[in-house]
Amino acid sequence: MNKLLYLKDRCRSNDHVNLSISGLDCIYSKIQFINDQTGEEIFKPLHNRTVIAGAGLTLQKLFGLDRSCLDNTPTYDQVMGLDDGASDAAYPTIGITDADGNIVGSIPDEGQRGILGFCLGMGGSGVETTNVFTERYASWITPDTLVPFRYPLESADDVDESIYKGKKTISLSSGQTRCAYYFKEFSNTPQLVQNYVSSIETFIDSITPATVYDTSSIADHAQSFVELHCKVTSKDCREFFIAHSGLEQAKINQISLVYGWKKTIQRTKFNTSGAMITQEYDVYQQIRPFSICNFPTELLSDKDKSISIIYTLYC
Repeated sequence: MNKLLYLKDRCRSNDHVNLSISGLDCIYSKIQFINDQTGEEIFKPLHNRTVIAGAGLTLQKLFGLDRSCLDNTPTYDQVMGLDDGASDAAYPTIGITDADGNIVGSIPDEGQRGILGFCLGMGGSGVETTNVFTERYASWITPDTLVPFRYPLESADDVDESIYKGKKTISLSSGQTRCAYYFKEFSNTPQLVQNYVSSIETFIDSITPATVYDTSSIADHAQSFVELHCKVTSKDCREFFIAHSGLEQAKINQISLVYGWKKTIQRTKFNTSGAMITQEYDVYQQIRPFSICNFPTELLSDKDKSISIIYTLYC
């Protein structure tokens, strides 16, 4: 009698299972919050949860699936009406050439889509600052709880768009027009690190083709990771609260990595010296969340406070 054996490798969860803690997630994380003024860690290391849109990206990349498979989840551009929202017709392509080198067609350049930056929110905990909500697999930082990094008056917008992304021009009932920037670049260039870890948790020797499959015990203590530096400066996340509810209300309690692709545009605006110039910027397109982490509410009412977030992804 023949028997059928079905094998499933799942990158999903029911809401009551936390993948990032249980070890079932395809990517494990460690997130450290450091007060730049004191050098102290604000919390014990935290862990994110890969959300459904992030699982979609992972599987699309692994199996070379058509990008339309990501359309099961919405994009921030689409829902929020960001100024430079994506047109799928503008998706980057790679030319196809014939034997004589003539371009005869094109295919989507899926190498352009990946994790680009991060965003912050204020929907991760309740009234009690330590009442942190459990992250859900089918969730994101909702657009109405995103905290813009910068929120200048349009007439005084000198924000560096090589760092701040996701611009939305907002007309207020007061007659003011402001520019909200909801996403931010990492302050380092992500790089893959693969090495061994000794019994006392120190890093030794990078992995090489000659040693990676060594049968000695040291080969069982290897790691692969990418470290991301997410900077919250003393200017970030205050202007929005000052404009609407007062600096004393400034707070964050969520962080999310976001993915998409970049399109180059030209923008005419003030630079930091006050001169009006036209410059090229890369803007995020088809922005979706990869992960989410809720944490105890961190107040930003101190204008001098800046925070360094070290976000490490292990696989």
